[in-house]
Amino acid sequence: MSLSPTPSPDTAHRADRRVAGFFAVVVAILTFTAPALAETIPAGPDLEAAGWRELGVSGKPGNRFVGHPDGVIEVISSSSVSRLYRPIDAALAAMPVLTWRWRVDEPVPPTDLTRKGEDDTAITLYVGFPWDPDRASFTERLTRPLVEAYAGEEAPGRVLAYVFGGAHERGEVVASPHLGSAGFMRVLRPADSPTGAWFEERVDLVAHYREAFGEDPSDPVQIAISADTDDTRSTSRGFVADIAFVGRDEAPATD
Repeated sequence: MSLSPTPSPDTAHRADRRVAGFFAVVVAILTFTAPALAETIPAGPDLEAAGWRELGVSGKPGNRFVGHPDGVIEVISSSSVSRLYRPIDAALAAMPVLTWRWRVDEPVPPTDLTRKGEDDTAITLYVGFPWDPDRASFTERLTRPLVEAYAGEEAPGRVLAYVFGGAHERGEVVASPHLGSAGFMRVLRPADSPTGAWFEERVDLVAHYREAFGEDPSDPVQIAISADTDDTRSTSRGFVADIAFVGRDEAPATD
């Protein structure tokens, strides 16, 4: 029986270094090429084909929502109000941060977002969470039939809303005059923000939900975009793009 010669300590050391170097290169390549954890909400010229639907308000004109080839959604409102919504499937455990870009070219006059009938905005982006009667407050259960009458049985139970508009300070949080304890609005861009400029937003939905409702959220079930100009009898024009759920490492959240 023949045996392979035992390598010298020097030869073995050089071989170990080559193996270690090879694995270091592999790890570096995998780290560099690993895709970021993200779930992008589709858009495009055919919004209906991308899963979007419009929800109007009885007796009031609706907005115009125009999908562009680059994924931008244009929102045009003229003494009107309606909401463009889409079901979503996002896992907050992995992707708790919501990111998007938006721009307003024609703003709505500053309004008091706490008063029903005076709460117009150029753009509001909503994140809807599932209806759960076991977690709902007494007021939420009491008003649920009204919500379903307006938006159907699949309407979210709780909502976080992010606003471009309002006569409020940036970062101020107010209860929705329509949803009460089931909906909270956070002003990211007040009505007097610069027009014609894109703003990038990154919000931590888990942190904001805990702040609003005092508990951890279920995974969201709906995203929506609206404009509201019927109270001020004004005209607004804005754009929303690149809505995505991402991990905290991919996009550190800011208020």
